[in-house]
Amino acid sequence: MSVERKYDIAYKGLGEGKHEFVFGMDNGFFESFANPEVLGGEATAEVTLEKLPASLMLTVGIRGQVAVECDRCLGECSLPVEFEGNLTVKFTDEQLTESERYDGEVMWLGYNDGVLNLAQYLYESVILSLPYQRVHPEGEDGAAGCNPEMLEKFSIISQEEFDRLTGPQEQEMADNPEWEKLRKLKEEME
Repeated sequence: MSVERKYDIAYKGLGEGKHEFVFGMDNGFFESFANPEVLGGEATAEVTLEKLPASLMLTVGIRGQVAVECDRCLGECSLPVEFEGNLTVKFTDEQLTESERYDGEVMWLGYNDGVLNLAQYLYESVILSLPYQRVHPEGEDGAAGCNPEMLEKFSIISQEEFDRLTGPQEQEMADNPEWEKLRKLKEEME
């Protein structure tokens, strides 16, 4: 059985009304998508499926931790995952391409389909719940959790060199708003 088949719901045999499902997502789940964005993790998806006469309504909640590459030091860091979403499943007789079958909010299945596979939806939901900037969380002492050796290797210019370059032109830079933007960016990176 492929990893993705573990996320199937055989809805044809279900009666109308609400049904609860729980899916675990582990390293094998994330590896099956061959996308280096998520290196691994452990998460749980709680799915409530409401079977209606002409559609399926799903409410999905995902909680857990995933490992990603830190944008600052390139080391592996663990980030929390929290997602709440809804998915509507409708039925059609038309032959749809893969891209037409799902638009992020509505999934289309054929009337003869008997199984709803949630693997892709769960994976995309995890990806969308991650922050835009993925960096190590700060430690209890307020220090960055990044690898200091790697940060030093990525440093383009030392503080001493920066001070030497900015010293004589201090007034010129103070009058130019572009330099102020660079100064703020430098402060944020420290």
